[in-house]
Amino acid sequence: MRKSTLKITKTVSILAVAGLVLAGCAEPRVEEPEAVVYPIAPLTGVAYMSESDIPDTNALPAVTCKVDNAPAGRPQFNLNKTDIVHVEMVEGGLTRLVATWHSQPVDKVGPVRSVRPMDADIAAAFGGIFCYSGGVDMFIALLQDTSMYLADENTQQSVKPNSFSRTPERNAPHNMVVDMGLLQSQHEDLAAPQSIFNYAAFLDETQDYEPASASSGKANSDLTVEYPDATSYWAGDGSGNLLRTQDGQPHMDGVSEEQVRAKNVVVLEVQIDSSIRDVRYGVIPKTIMIGSGKVWVFIDGKYIEGTWTKASQTSPIELLDSTGAVIKLAPGNTWVELKPDTATLTITP
Repeated sequence: MRKSTLKITKTVSILAVAGLVLAGCAEPRVEEPEAVVYPIAPLTGVAYMSESDIPDTNALPAVTCKVDNAPAGRPQFNLNKTDIVHVEMVEGGLTRLVATWHSQPVDKVGPVRSVRPMDADIAAAFGGIFCYSGGVDMFIALLQDTSMYLADENTQQSVKPNSFSRTPERNAPHNMVVDMGLLQSQHEDLAAPQSIFNYAAFLDETQDYEPASASSGKANSDLTVEYPDATSYWAGDGSGNLLRTQDGQPHMDGVSEEQVRAKNVVVLEVQIDSSIRDVRYGVIPKTIMIGSGKVWVFIDGKYIEGTWTKASQTSPIELLDSTGAVIKLAPGNTWVELKPDTATLTITP
């Protein structure tokens, strides 16, 4: 299990002098300096220069929310403050978001919607808190079987009030919002999240990060993931970000009024279990998260291919390139597109 490290050490090279040998003194031996280890934000890989720079939120739990992605639910609130977002296919070939906030607490996220069968397998690795608004009982039961604290409108009014509310900006059921920062602060007893991915390390010698693995990959200008009834499009902005378009329209953040952006876009090719049926909604697809498959990792202007593996519900996702080396992401926020193996990924060189 990968944890963010909290120890910082700097060691000056020490001249070690060996004992006498037959002909006299041996040559002095210079020991390698101990590597400088910087604390990082576990879900972004962003390094802190000293322990005094570490924000209080680094020790607090992650808050993961099930977020609407229907036209009536867009633009969502504070997506550009997330650390990691998963895009999952739901019934009818539409998509919803499993969005995780940790390093940047905010007072309004959502709109929050109901759970789906794969949400437990996506969110359990983060631990902490899971926010939702209703759902089929058997899907809620899957979340109850995890160690996460479950928060919905009903339980929070009696236990931790003021974190859930209905915004007048939207009509029901697209109007449930959560004060993520308040909810996070109300659960200091819960553990901080583990790292889900590996990130390029901060280099003390250059005061910069080592190159992300994708920087040595193939050049591209954009990528498109076509779900049965939804389309995710990402294009680099030439300044280190990928900008998101949803169903042909710029995907905007409803608070910052900026286009949704990411430092990394990770496309996992996944299998879909279509055996679950509901009398109201018909087939409810379940993304298979525990297993392995192909992966494409994108940064601004470059991408790399490989494989992904997730060993258990609470395991992080391991990304390996074609040689078996660990894929390191660029420090910053990450969006994960869970592309069904029957869906299309188009990469423009």
